[in-house]
This record gives sequence, structure tokens and C-alpha cells, in this order.
Amino acid sequence: MKRNYKMKSSNYFREDLKFIRDKKFVDPSDWGLFEKELQVEFEKLDEDWKEHSKEITFGPLSPYGYRKRYMHSIPLPHKQKRKWPDLRSDFRIVFNVNEEKKEIFYFAIGKRIKKVDPRDPDDIWTLLKQRTPPEEE
Repeated sequence: MKRNYKMKSSNYFREDLKFIRDKKFVDPSDWGLFEKELQVEFEKLDEDWKEHSKEITFGPLSPYGYRKRYMHSIPLPHKQKRKWPDLRSDFRIVFNVNEEKKEIFYFAIGKRIKKVDPRDPDDIWTLLKQRTPPEEE
């Protein structure tokens, strides 16, 4: 498949994937399904990132045009078949697009916020608060 954008990822993004795997946020037996879901999301964003994502409107990344995309840990039909009680997406991808370079920069991926009180110490926004955006380095 010919890509419209080059893919670039931060060290954080790669560390996040390892963190997701090490913490078993995705069952080890489902890791292959997770990787396929992630690839599908990359393809959707490459095809039309504006249509398939939302602008981040608050927090330290909002001034830099970062966007978010929700994704399932495994395909939705698998969740339905397994009778998961929560069928919402599990993860959030945080990225930025540079149109001049035709590049999508994947900054972070992590657990989607499911509740605010008490806050999950491993959710994506808790992790992002500890990071300096590349634009500020």
C-alpha cells in the first residue's frame, strides 16, 4: 500500500507499546490482534487523518495541533463475541501532522480515560502530564 504520509514515532510511543505489553493491558494471547488493530488505525490516519481523529483542545499538547484517535485493543466483533461489558475503545493514540513534510508523528499511545475520580495512574493523560512536548525541548 502506498502511503500518503511518512510515519515517524517518538521514543515515548515505542516505550508506551512496551508498557502496554508489560503491564498486560492487552492479554498476551491477543497481542497479535492488537498489533493488527494498530496497523488498521495507522492506515485510517494515513488515508484521512482529519476525518478519523479529533483535535486535542486542552492540556499541554493543544497549542501544537496534536490530535487523538481512539482504538480498540482487539476488534469490536471479538469483544462482542466474548461478551465484554464495556465495548468502548480502550486506547488513545496521540499524534501530530506536518503537512509540509507529509509526515504523521506518533507521540503517545495509552489507556483511554474511563473515569476521572479516582484517576487511573496509567491512563494516557496521566502519562502525558509527565512528558515535555518535542516543541518545548
